[in-house]
Amino acid sequence: MSEDIERLEASFRGVSFPLESVKGKSGRRAIAHEYPKRDGGFAEDNGGVLNNETIRAVFVGPAAEQEFESLVAALNVAGPGELVHPWFGILQVQVGEVDYEFNNDEFNIARVSFQIYAAGNDFTIERVDSQNDTCEKSDQAKEANLTHFEEQTQELTPEQELTLGESIDNALNDLDNFVADLPGLPKEIGQWVDRLEHAKYSVSSLLAYPGELMREVTNLVQDVGNLVTEMPQSLEVYDQMSNRWKGMSEAYNPTWNSDQAKTQELTYQTLQTAAVIAKVDAIVAAPVTGEDGGFSDSEQAKDASETLNNQLNDLAENAIESGNRLSWRSLRVLRTAAAKDLSERIRQLPNVVVISPRNLIPVALLAYQQTGDTEQRNQIIKRNKLSRPSFITVHHQVEVVKRG
Repeated sequence: MSEDIERLEASFRGVSFPLESVKGKSGRRAIAHEYPKRDGGFAEDNGGVLNNETIRAVFVGPAAEQEFESLVAALNVAGPGELVHPWFGILQVQVGEVDYEFNNDEFNIARVSFQIYAAGNDFTIERVDSQNDTCEKSDQAKEANLTHFEEQTQELTPEQELTLGESIDNALNDLDNFVADLPGLPKEIGQWVDRLEHAKYSVSSLLAYPGELMREVTNLVQDVGNLVTEMPQSLEVYDQMSNRWKGMSEAYNPTWNSDQAKTQELTYQTLQTAAVIAKVDAIVAAPVTGEDGGFSDSEQAKDASETLNNQLNDLAENAIESGNRLSWRSLRVLRTAAAKDLSERIRQLPNVVVISPRNLIPVALLAYQQTGDTEQRNQIIKRNKLSRPSFITVHHQVEVVKRG
């Protein structure tokens, strides 16, 4: 009996799907030359076959239709996309025809089959799964951050416990204010607020267990990403947290002694690190294509990559200065993994070009010239906030998102 082999979960553009079968084509394009009333002949090698596969997926269950719609939406996005192939790893592929089937005799079942073509490389070339790799490095950084805090708070004086309690109370109030300013009312906010209130009431009882207290607060920080799922708004929330707690870690209270000041600095540095790591998780969890909460174009991803790289670098420097070598190593590794994941996203996202017309030009014509689709006119008007949407005046700089 053969052993079960653990394979990667199939997904396209970040949308997972239950793979049923894969049927592929490869080899050479041989042209047979045969002649009537003559034995033999020869085969001409006319180059390699373009690697392609037909993938079948079957969705079963109450959410089958919603999962089917998510996959079909991802498959219809223009240009190559990232496919997690259970056998060949992470691949860049171009989607071809998509077929789907529903049957009245079957309940909660949706079938999809689609063709894919290798975009640049053969299917057999495997790359590292940057998303899973970044998630692993993020978990290691979280644990290192909390471990250092626990080690530094094992023996606290009554004054230090008081300082710790005040710092945590202030941090929880900050979280409350951050979430209160969020646009709209996410459906998950009720449960999150209940957890926040419970944490506020638990501060005094958990002061004897600082590690558990900090773990509860960092979990709340982590879950803020569930309340804001749109990029880049969700990242801005984490930046606000990070900047707030960075300032608080550097604040000075003349009434405190040196031990109390160190406790405040340690608490807010731990929270600042947790906010930046949670930001990494929010990026990794977002769809690669920019659909349904992801980055809309490569410029957004580039800005996020640069900011995140600086934040992780600063945290690593602070860690080594404070003698926290474990966090220093984990943050450096996380920075490398996050940069690699974001570079993959940047490569797959639509590019932004800046156009400066030399002549008066209709927006619809510019859209057709740059994207081949006049329907992109509205997107250009919205992105550039054009006050006169019919025409673009001479030398007026306009940003255009080019897909594919």
